[in-house]
Amino acid sequence: MITGPDCDSRGPIEQIPDRSRSSVYREVADLSAHSFRKYANKLGCQHHYSKKQVITEGIEGNTVLLFEVLRIIYDDMYDEFDNLLFCDTDIICNTEEDIFALHVESGKEVSGICESSIFIGGDKGNQSYNSWDYQHSKFDAIAEKYKLNDIPIVTAEDMGAPHPSKVFTMNTGVHVWTKEARLRAREVFDDWLPYMESEGQDFWLNNDQPFISGQLAKYGFTINHLDQSWNDSPPHYGKWEEWKDQKFLHYTGGFGKKHLLDDYREGRFKYI
Repeated sequence: MITGPDCDSRGPIEQIPDRSRSSVYREVADLSAHSFRKYANKLGCQHHYSKKQVITEGIEGNTVLLFEVLRIIYDDMYDEFDNLLFCDTDIICNTEEDIFALHVESGKEVSGICESSIFIGGDKGNQSYNSWDYQHSKFDAIAEKYKLNDIPIVTAEDMGAPHPSKVFTMNTGVHVWTKEARLRAREVFDDWLPYMESEGQDFWLNNDQPFISGQLAKYGFTINHLDQSWNDSPPHYGKWEEWKDQKFLHYTGGFGKKHLLDDYREGRFKYI
């Protein structure tokens, strides 16, 4: 969880105008870390909550802090671990089920949730939110960005995903890696900095998610596709009863942060 020195210069989150952006991020992240610390203790795992900028230190860019996720690959402090789970700090752990057991049993290098496997529930009609599958301009933007960076377009089906998509994209908010996969990625992944700095038509194209997904596809990593319950978003639902048994609760966006704090105050999380 890194706010950076310019975090508050962006102004408050629209849905929480009376608080600084950094204070909201910190409260949300502390709740997330607390939930995963309890989860790690339950599983007998080591937990690490990082507030330190390491591999992106000294580098500027609108999306640079998002690439700090690559620290799980490039920082050798993690090399002692056989398997490593990364979670964004706007996620609440809402389960005691062992994600590592699912990962190890699969025999795959990386476990995660494909974007095409995530559906918006509630009154949205169970609609997938892969915009590039129904907006030609979004697909063209990805294709242009990937071509510029020598990344092939690989479909979700070609990566073994259970639901189709024109472009394999894993949600990088939740993913599990074997040690061998992280060491291989350290050797074969393209440099992330030229990707981040190359022109992209949309902000989201210049972040870590399309980069990591493209690298996994380009270099043929094997993927264990977890179901939506491991990376679900309560703000997409109409009622608490519809998401209360999902496992990892991901509160993306400004409204999501308010939603997380409201749900916490309402006592809707099982273990915190």
